[in-house]
Amino acid sequence: MQRFGWDRKNDAFVFRGRVPVYLSWTFAIPIVLPFVHEWSIRPRDALVHTAIFGLLFLLSILLHELAHVWAARRLGIGTERIDLYFFGGIAWFKRGAASSYGWAWIAFAGPLANIVLAAGFAASYHLFARPLLPGDPDSLFSMPPPRPATLLEWTLWVGALSNMVLAGLNLLPAYPLDGGTIARNLLARRFDAGVAARIVGFCGVVLSVLRFAVILPAAIAGILLWIPPSFKPNWRAFRGTGGRKPPVPKLPPPEPADDVEWRGRGGRPVKR
Repeated sequence: MQRFGWDRKNDAFVFRGRVPVYLSWTFAIPIVLPFVHEWSIRPRDALVHTAIFGLLFLLSILLHELAHVWAARRLGIGTERIDLYFFGGIAWFKRGAASSYGWAWIAFAGPLANIVLAAGFAASYHLFARPLLPGDPDSLFSMPPPRPATLLEWTLWVGALSNMVLAGLNLLPAYPLDGGTIARNLLARRFDAGVAARIVGFCGVVLSVLRFAVILPAAIAGILLWIPPSFKPNWRAFRGTGGRKPPVPKLPPPEPADDVEWRGRGGRPVKR
C-alpha cells in the first residue's frame, strides 16, 4: 500500500503510518484567513508569514491529535485514523472501554500538548529578550515590537501565540471542543448523563453567541477568522432529553471498519 498520496474518496491527502492521517484541502482555509488583510498591503511578507504559520498550525494540530492517540493507547484504546480539516482535527478511536475519568483524560491530553508547545516557543522567544506583546493589527498574528523583528523571532512568537489560543479555545466547556468532553464526563459523575450534556450545551450556546464579540470587530478591521464553538451542536444538546446522546457535527465517515465504535472530534468520544 502506498504510504502517502491523494485519496479521491475522502478528498484528502493521506499519510499512512501506524495511524493514518487524512489532510483535507479545507485545512488551508484557517491558515490563509488571518493574513487576508496583509496580502493587500505587503504580499511578499504575507506569503512568508502564511507559509510559516501553515507549518506551525499543521504541527500544532497534529501533535494535539497525537496526544489524544497517546492517551487513548495508554488506556488500551486504539485509533483508526486522524482527520485534519477546516475545523481542526478529529481522531477516530477503535472499540474500547474507559471510565468517564479516562475519557476526560483523553480529551485533556490534546490541549495539554498545546500548552507544552506554547511554553517551549515562549521560552525560546524570551532568549531573544523581547517582551511577548502584540504589534500593529496588519494580521491576526502581528509582528511583535520592537521592530524590526527577525523571521526567527516572528516564528517563535506565532508558535507561542497560536498554541496558547488552541489550548484556550479547546478547553472551553462547549461542544465539540475538548473542554465540553471534559466537563460532560466530570459532570456525569455527579448528575445524570443527560443533565450533564444539557449543562455543557447551555454553556456552549452562551459562548457561541459571545464569540461574535471577537469575530465582528476583527472583520471590521479586515481580519477574517472563525473561532469555535458552533451554535447548532450546543443548542441541540441543550434541548435534548436525558437519554439523548450529545450531538456532533455531520462529518464524512471514515473507511468502513467493523471494529470502530467510538468517534472523537479532537478526542471527544461519541458512541455510534
